[in-house]
Amino acid sequence: MTEQPSAPDGSLSPMPALTPAALRAAVAQIAPAQLPSFVEHLDRAVEQAAAQSTIAPLRTFLLWWGDGVRRAAITR
Repeated sequence: MTEQPSAPDGSLSPMPALTPAALRAAVAQIAPAQLPSFVEHLDRAVEQAAAQSTIAPLRTFLLWWGDGVRRAAITR
């Protein structure tokens, strides 16, 4: 995980790498009950990307879960 500024005072919060594997590991650590939702969302993004011939659904998936993991880590 890298760290990104998250507050005006410059404090840092963990930010996982925006890859399915890194995000899956972070979700498993922070919110294991969300793993089925993660996998379902990933499967849907892959299907949409293939159907639309674009990586946009995958990029959206990675950013959405990356932000969710970062926010969950901040509130811990």
